[in-house]
Amino acid sequence: MSSEPKIVAAIQWAPEVLNPTAGAEKAAAAVREAASRGARLVVFPECWLQGYPYWSGLAPSSAEYQAFRQLSFEASIERDSPLLAPVLAAAASEQCTVVIGFQERVGGTLFCTILFIGPDGTVLGSQRKLIPTQAERLIWGRGDGSDMSVYETPVGRLGGLNCFEHQMAPARLALCSLDIQVHAALWPGHAFLNPIVDASMRHLAHENACFVVVAREIMSPDRLPGELPLSEQSRGHWQTQGGSSIVAPGGAYLVEPVLDEETIITAEIDLANIAVNKWFFDGAGHYTRPDVFQLYWDRRAKPTVISPVEDDDAVH
Repeated sequence: MSSEPKIVAAIQWAPEVLNPTAGAEKAAAAVREAASRGARLVVFPECWLQGYPYWSGLAPSSAEYQAFRQLSFEASIERDSPLLAPVLAAAASEQCTVVIGFQERVGGTLFCTILFIGPDGTVLGSQRKLIPTQAERLIWGRGDGSDMSVYETPVGRLGGLNCFEHQMAPARLALCSLDIQVHAALWPGHAFLNPIVDASMRHLAHENACFVVVAREIMSPDRLPGELPLSEQSRGHWQTQGGSSIVAPGGAYLVEPVLDEETIITAEIDLANIAVNKWFFDGAGHYTRPDVFQLYWDRRAKPTVISPVEDDDAVH
C-alpha cells in the first residue's frame, strides 16, 4: 500500500439545472480549478450534471411538476453521450480521477447514475442507484447491482454510493469486501439531511476503514434559469445548504461540513493511515463470522428480455 499522500476534492458548486451541455463545461472548469490546487481526485454531488431534481417534492398532478418532468426527461443523456466530452478531456488534461453524478436515460427509463472517470479520460465504469428514495421513485428506475465496483486509481481503490444507498448495510459491506480505500459519497444539499450525512459518513469511514469524500451541492431558486417553470410556492424546494466534507478512516473529519457557500474543499489523504483502523475492525476480514452471517450479492446483469437464440437460427 502506497504511503504517498494525495489531495482529494469535493465540488460544492451550483449545477446548471437541466442543461447537461453547460453542466459538462462547468464540471470541466471545476476539475481544472481543483487540479490547480493539487487535487488528484475530484468528486461531484448526486445527479450534479443536470442538477438534483428538487422539484420532485411538488405534487405530481401539478402543472409545474409535469413541466419539470418533461424537461428532466429531455435533459437526460446516455452513458456514452458526446456531451460528456469536456469532462473526460478535463480529467485527461489534468490527470485527475473524476466521479460525477448524472441522470442517465435508457429507452424510456431514467437512472440516477455515478460515472467514474480515470486520469487518462477514459470511463472506468458507471453505477446506477439501487433504490431511489421517496419522491425520487417517480423519476428514477432501480439499478440491478451488477455495476457496483471498486476501481484501481492513483489515489487508491475507489468506489462510491448515492445518498440513502449509504443506509443500506449490505451495500456498504459489498464495497468493504472489494477492499475500498477511498469512498465517493454523492448527496444532494437538503438541510434536513445534515445530521444524517454527519452520522452515516463518519460511521462509514470507521466501518470500512476508508477515506470518505462527501460532495453536496449548493442551490437556491435565484440560480435557476429564468425560463424554468418556477412558482412562488415552490421556491423553498430549491434552497439548499451544501455540507460537503472529507472524513478520515476512523471517523474524524479532515474537513468539517461546509455550509452556505459555493466552494471546492480539499484535503490530503495518506492510505497508510488505513492499516491501524483495519487492525481494529475489518468488516469483510478478521471481524466477520461467516458461519453465522453471510451476504449473498448477485453481481449478474438482470436484463428484462433474455434472447438466447443464435443469430443464424433467428426467425426473420
